[in-house]
Amino acid sequence: MRRFFGSVGLRFSGVWILLVAAIAASALGLAACATSPATGKPVFTGLMTTASELQIGRAENPRVLAAFGGAYADPALERYVGEVGARVARQSEREDITYSFAVLNSPIVNALAIPGGHIYITRGMLALINNEAELAGVLGHEVGHIAALHISQQVGREQALGLGLSVLGAVVQEPLILRGTGLAATLYLRSFSRQEEYEADMLGVRYTARAGYDPRAMVQFLRTMKDYEDLDAKINGRLPGSAGVFSFLATHPTTVDRFQRAMAQARAVAMAKPEVGRDRYLKRIDGLLYGEGASEGFIRGHSFVHPILKIHFRFPDGFQPFNTPGRVFAVGPSNSLIVFDGVRGPMKGTLASYLAQQWARGVTLHDVRSVNINGLDAVTARTAVTTNRGPMEMMLAVIRTDPSHAYRFRAEIPPALMSTLAPAVEQTIMSFTRLTDREAAALKARRIRIVRVAAGETVEDLARKCDFENYPAEQFRVLNGLQPGEPLTAGQLVKIVGD
Repeated sequence: MRRFFGSVGLRFSGVWILLVAAIAASALGLAACATSPATGKPVFTGLMTTASELQIGRAENPRVLAAFGGAYADPALERYVGEVGARVARQSEREDITYSFAVLNSPIVNALAIPGGHIYITRGMLALINNEAELAGVLGHEVGHIAALHISQQVGREQALGLGLSVLGAVVQEPLILRGTGLAATLYLRSFSRQEEYEADMLGVRYTARAGYDPRAMVQFLRTMKDYEDLDAKINGRLPGSAGVFSFLATHPTTVDRFQRAMAQARAVAMAKPEVGRDRYLKRIDGLLYGEGASEGFIRGHSFVHPILKIHFRFPDGFQPFNTPGRVFAVGPSNSLIVFDGVRGPMKGTLASYLAQQWARGVTLHDVRSVNINGLDAVTARTAVTTNRGPMEMMLAVIRTDPSHAYRFRAEIPPALMSTLAPAVEQTIMSFTRLTDREAAALKARRIRIVRVAAGETVEDLARKCDFENYPAEQFRVLNGLQPGEPLTAGQLVKIVGD
């Protein structure tokens, strides 16, 4: 939540949409199919050509970076990831594009690809990977999506259905109060079909093996991801087996069948002495930022704390928090949503007039109340709106911390859940408070530290060295790809988390 104050709309996909619309408008009809160089299958790509794909990629690349907090500021690490990615991409059957690889400064655990050969991996995913072969497998999977023309096929489908123009219209016509939801990043985390994911798995295994890496590492990483998602669900109060909204498994659906097929493919291409590169990889990520940096503020459990702005509040149980460069939001049951951001600059008049005449201009408000929240002046209100997710009851709050700064909460709740969720949202709003200087100074960014296991050290011993609030032993195991009961070896390199 680095760029905290101000207004940022859902505009990141606009150029992509306009380019697609322009391409469609310049032709008399839809093109037929292309043949995937990776699978040999016909793929419907609409009017997408290599030239138009490269054009879209050039336009979207800076927007992807902006949506995910920019590139991670570690040139040596990005160069290393690029070298591993290039080694895998050289095995691809597609030769009409040049692949590029970037590390995103985001704590979410994901990887993605966009048209034109642009592939991204978050530092959150790098923290969960445990060797170079796993990194190669993840990057190979994304290379597979591009080589098999899956992304071109997605754009082709949208052209055929006219989705680009409809989405653009929804963004342009969005009322002022609904703009800047901060969900721009999710526009890029699109799910592929089960068949497309299977094909990307198989191609990823193929490219990883051809590059000399152990293809079985990707199977191990999928197992680690499943363990991570199960633990994350446990920590955040979701049902077991449910993937987080922004997680790798939510956007790359993994099933038991997919595990088994990937394992069979890995066995089929197994080599005598494949590379794993565990120690080499771990040494490369020593010092990697884990979670958010101080300038964005920290999500710790369900709480959001910001050591620079010196603020704190807590999201309700059952909501998954997510921190973006411009705001913090949390996704809850049935598409319910809480968005938190800030505004800067002198406010003329009362908070109630700011709410009615500026932020919620043109929206009919009711139940407008002036309240005191932990010693701070605030105003709350409610309204009903229609969003692209259906009708929603909206709860609003503006809290002034000084004459030039204020903070805002906006909650969107399906009408059927209003009686259930409204009290929890009210508690979130009322939990907003200022931190003392001492409390703010005690908040530190966390980093991955690589240590050697001492003789006799256990999982529990090392977990106590980690800055984990909940389930420390389980978090240590998942972070290091360890199964319950799996022993540690003296001298073994492992990851811990500290400041």
